[in-house]
Amino acid sequence: ILSGSVTRLEQYAACAYGHFLKYGLELEERAKFELAPADLGNLFHDSIDLCFERVKDQGLDWQTITEEQRKDLVHSCVESVASDYGNQILGSSSRNAYLAKRVEQITQRTVWALQQQIQRGDFVPAGFEVSFSSADNLNAMKIALSEEESLHLRGRIDRMDLCEDGDQVYVKIIDYKSGSTSFDLMALYYGLQLQLVVYMDAVMEMTERRYPEKKVVPAGLLYYNISDPVVQKEEHADAEMVDAQILRQLRMNGLINSELEAIHHLDRTIEKESDIIPVVLKNGEVQESKSSVANRERFDSLRTYVHEKVRKIGQEILDGRISVEPYKNGQRSACDYCPYHAVCGFDKKSAGYEFKKWKKMKSEEIWEEICQTDQREKKKK
Repeated sequence: ILSGSVTRLEQYAACAYGHFLKYGLELEERAKFELAPADLGNLFHDSIDLCFERVKDQGLDWQTITEEQRKDLVHSCVESVASDYGNQILGSSSRNAYLAKRVEQITQRTVWALQQQIQRGDFVPAGFEVSFSSADNLNAMKIALSEEESLHLRGRIDRMDLCEDGDQVYVKIIDYKSGSTSFDLMALYYGLQLQLVVYMDAVMEMTERRYPEKKVVPAGLLYYNISDPVVQKEEHADAEMVDAQILRQLRMNGLINSELEAIHHLDRTIEKESDIIPVVLKNGEVQESKSSVANRERFDSLRTYVHEKVRKIGQEILDGRISVEPYKNGQRSACDYCPYHAVCGFDKKSAGYEFKKWKKMKSEEIWEEICQTDQREKKKK
């Protein structure tokens, strides 16, 4: 049995040797008593999750919670998380104390934006920090590699929202990112963005068990990038117009179900371009060239493709493939932030070292490949 996270598989897809050094030899950089970028990401995640938990525990509703209630809630949650974090590292220096204040400022903006997004749709937050593992007996997390070998995955999604509509239940998942992550179909195709699809697969299985009499439909898999953007205030612009500009900059990105019914459940206020999801309408129809959408059939094909991609990566890991062949796409490569340069010695000037370059493909070509994989897998069954 091979056990691990989806992140581990993405690391393998980026560079098999880097995966071997991290998960095989378990090489780690020396730990330092400092506040690293990853720590700030943890502070944001923990503070946001605590906010949502307290709203649920206190019986409050994001549709009706007041601005004052929200601000007090965020302040108390950030204070609680910061006081317990990293052996009180946030109070160890003036710089860290300043960063703690910035964490609260950005979290205030984030929770404001998340509330706006909830208020504009029909979805209700139904799960926070939702964990999945092979113990849940989910097909998405327990994958057979051969008669004797299997891959057991574990993972966690930041938020799961549901919307019940007659005999259908729409599912939306959101992953909070403290960087500038954006949904990239090509990265998914090559195995570097598997998480959201695997988690959607798992969430849909869990929801089908909870609502056995209803049809479970994927509405969207989304990233929310945590930030506090600055906008150029135009002359005569009031506070409401400035907030609208900020909300648009904080718009989630990902993949949305192209059915109008699903889109309107996600954003009841949409007329032309949505402020909260990556969708543009014209005369009541989705402008696919300006939107990030897929129909229900493509969502199903995507789940099949990723399941097969995960299976292949798992098999390659068990086969012991550890070639030094990092990916490269344009100016980006697996070596950009890799801590193992001194170990692998990768250098294109040396014989035998080559990047694994991605073939340039248009979105429609990628979708054709994904759908063909789905058809091949269905024929096998």
